[in-house]
Amino acid sequence: MSRTLPIKRSERGHAMLELAISASVMVTCLVGTFQFGYTFYVYNQLVTAVGNGGRYAAMRTWHGTSGGGTSDQDVELGNRAIRNMVVYGDPEPGPDAVPVVVKLKPEQVEVRWVMSDKSDAKGDAKGAPAAVNVSIRDYTVDAVFKTFTFTGRPAVEFPFVGQFAASQQKPAEQKPAEPKP
Repeated sequence: MSRTLPIKRSERGHAMLELAISASVMVTCLVGTFQFGYTFYVYNQLVTAVGNGGRYAAMRTWHGTSGGGTSDQDVELGNRAIRNMVVYGDPEPGPDAVPVVVKLKPEQVEVRWVMSDKSDAKGDAKGAPAAVNVSIRDYTVDAVFKTFTFTGRPAVEFPFVGQFAASQQKPAEQKPAEPKP
């Protein structure tokens, strides 16, 4: 004969209460982990995009005048190409280009040139850039329960290793080289 022990009346429902408490803690941890992971994923995409844009900017040809200056229009043309490189992964994106990071716009990419005061050992003219700084401003990540705004982050600064050209011709205006006879 088997005997069963009687269950005390005061212990009924404890398992359900323990499950409810532990499930709420586990769900909170899961949601927090997802939110952190998604934000970190988007931030990592931004770091990659900014790094690619900074490298592209550092290797571009700087178009200036023989006195070392450059026109605002030339600088803006270069900055627009750099912004497009960060946002679309291409300096001249097509009309149907998709941003490499969700909801990132060219207006949110900041390009700042650090100018050189003197000519260097390579003989680069005065006024040529020494470095370029590329950063993101006012980019918002919509996570599950909270939004995160990145301003000034991520940012990179690369030394300028590109060439210095005395004047600029837009790529469409450049004439092809004459064939040698």
